[in-house]
Amino acid sequence: MSRRYNRRSSRPLEDLPSLFEAPAPDDTPFAVAAGAGDDAADIPTACAASDDMVLDERYTGTAGSPRLMYMSFGSGSSGNCSYVGTGDCGILVDGGVDNNYVTERLLRCGIDMSTIHGILLTHDHADHVRYSYALLRRNPHMRLYATPRALEGLLRRHNLSRRIKDYHAPIYKEHEYRFGPLTVVPFETSHDGTDNAGYSITCGRTTLVVATDMGVVTPRADYYMRRATDLMIEANYDAAMLATGRYPEYLKSRIRSERGHMDNTATAAYLAEIHTPALRHIFLCHLSQDNNTPGIARETVAAALAARGIDVRDCPADLPAGAVYLHTLPRFEASDLYRL
Repeated sequence: MSRRYNRRSSRPLEDLPSLFEAPAPDDTPFAVAAGAGDDAADIPTACAASDDMVLDERYTGTAGSPRLMYMSFGSGSSGNCSYVGTGDCGILVDGGVDNNYVTERLLRCGIDMSTIHGILLTHDHADHVRYSYALLRRNPHMRLYATPRALEGLLRRHNLSRRIKDYHAPIYKEHEYRFGPLTVVPFETSHDGTDNAGYSITCGRTTLVVATDMGVVTPRADYYMRRATDLMIEANYDAAMLATGRYPEYLKSRIRSERGHMDNTATAAYLAEIHTPALRHIFLCHLSQDNNTPGIARETVAAALAARGIDVRDCPADLPAGAVYLHTLPRFEASDLYRL
């Protein structure tokens, strides 16, 4: 793909809070010390993953595939984590939200942590990994699914327990992995983490693609996003707000770079180009607290879609053919549980 839809300094990344923003205030729902209250747990032996591997034999796909569900527990530089699954079989994407909050919100929806296979890691920045060890230690049946390079980056950047390696199940981009009825394919994305990945997650005829923290849409990300029926995509900043905001110039340049973040206009133009009637739900994620608002992000994307005659709805129920539900994910709290 030749067109760029958007476009960071040599200063160590860990010198910045979550790279781009201030840390979450202490009154946010998941501003709890990582690992607080963790009890000792048996540490499982790391398991190897292979191409087309069935990662849990308890589940086998059936002719009538269950309905895929999606829920975000927080989206932004204060913490990122989401659930994708069927109720009986699920996976977390990233581990940047307090483990107690994640567990409690899932239980409210009737989903037990025993059904969660593990954490798919998109990259090694703090807002995506901060609570990953706490989640794994509290749930020793779970694994950390990450590329070997991403795990190395996590261990290099952060003061997490080195025992997290014992939970690691290596995965590789463009290889297919199965978690019961879920088929997962990691793919390349452009960001300044270590070996950044997006994920295509398919169950039956539904394919949710998770593409967060991107400076540009890579060719492989484009390939998978064009095949999505449901899409979680970054709309991080409004260009005018960033230009006139309080950030120093070196940080503004990093955010705008090809290994930084997507702005609203770039995301809107891309979505308007790739939209087909098969795309039913769009979740805008990782909105900047300082350089964006949910209203601006949604309005920018909705206008670009509407200019192409696309019916944009603000309610996911009873979507008519060709219409798309557009929603900005909450920064500090959980979203609804969506049945895709």
